[in-house]
Amino acid sequence: MPLWIVSHSEALCNFLLPLLVELNGSQQRHALNLVSALLVCTRLKHRTLAALTRVLRVPHADHFACADFFRGSAWSAERVQQAVMLLLLQTVAVIQRLTGWRLLFLSIDDALAPKDVATTALEAVTFHHDHVEQRRQRKHYTNASRYVTLHLQLGSVQLTVAWRLYLSRKQVQRLNRARRETDQPRLTYHSLVELAEAMLDEIAPHLPKACRVYVLFDSWYDGHHLERFIHSHGWHWICATKSNRVVHDRSLSQWWTHLGHQRITPVVVRSATRFRRYATRRVEGRLRRYPEPVVAIISKRARRDWHPAYFLCSDTTLSVRTILKYYGYRWQAEVDNWYLKERFGLADYRLQSYEAILRWHTLVFAAYAFVQYRRVVPLLSNPKATLPELPEVLATHQHEHLRQTVCYIAALARRGLSDAKILADLMPT
Repeated sequence: MPLWIVSHSEALCNFLLPLLVELNGSQQRHALNLVSALLVCTRLKHRTLAALTRVLRVPHADHFACADFFRGSAWSAERVQQAVMLLLLQTVAVIQRLTGWRLLFLSIDDALAPKDVATTALEAVTFHHDHVEQRRQRKHYTNASRYVTLHLQLGSVQLTVAWRLYLSRKQVQRLNRARRETDQPRLTYHSLVELAEAMLDEIAPHLPKACRVYVLFDSWYDGHHLERFIHSHGWHWICATKSNRVVHDRSLSQWWTHLGHQRITPVVVRSATRFRRYATRRVEGRLRRYPEPVVAIISKRARRDWHPAYFLCSDTTLSVRTILKYYGYRWQAEVDNWYLKERFGLADYRLQSYEAILRWHTLVFAAYAFVQYRRVVPLLSNPKATLPELPEVLATHQHEHLRQTVCYIAALARRGLSDAKILADLMPT
């Protein structure tokens, strides 16, 4: 049966409207319409504005007006983004007090929102290095926009609390040249590490003080600048690294042979569908330009594996098994990226300007935040509640709209409308 939105969900209104207080009434209606459609139209191949507005049977559901809401309407995506972040962090603080959980993990990850190789007019889109072979469009590069996310995990609570849209240095220079003749504000280039540090700095005052914080990231972010920044906040970090990283005056690629006398520690890493056994060795030493000793782990799939994986951890009290277990929590950030792109259409925008694309991203992340927030709400009343999976939460929300659609059709029939008039009301030509 087709799923139409005949009225907005009360739960969504209670979540979203307090975050849009700086928008006027018309802007709030457009934002609510779009977020509602994103939550319902999760099976569309492309979530264009025209496709999203086709499911709306509420006032102001016009895709031309919705496009102007992104392109010409004056509202701040950054303020909406901050409001969503504060709500999620306040919820985390309340849940932490109720449950007493003490381990908090922050995962930094970046991803590409790929576009067609011929796309050239969208200001946030350019060719980025892509390590996913199936998406390579031009050797190792993919035409896409790039974003950085910060994922939080506290017990069974999993939330994407912050994100940033990344522009390369060449993109910033090109856009600033085009803006010299207009009154648009000039853009400032920030590297991926700088964006990650800005997100960590923004959420730091709002994290529960009783928690021990671990920041997780991959080898793309491994460097003394970010690690010292994390250390300055009193947090620990765990990361993947490269073979040429020097620990205790010796590169990691040389440590396996040097530790030949050390007993190999077998570690079993479990996933949802399988488990795999790794052979590991551990060394403790100092990094260049980092004030404290760290733990380095060399991990092999087998004793004769010539391409081991390398990991670093700033908490020397943790065992090898615990370090690898904690690092595995980064997988949820990959799940977030899949949902954002495949279920919520993060890469489906058809908007040209950087500001319009930023607003699209803001509302897509707000829609995903609603699903994650609704998932953890039971913990606010029962700290021992078992949380549902994200697909169940999303299906529940869509089922509520289906009930509203059926009730709406029944109400039209009770008013004595003919079948033709009911169809004309629901499916206008």
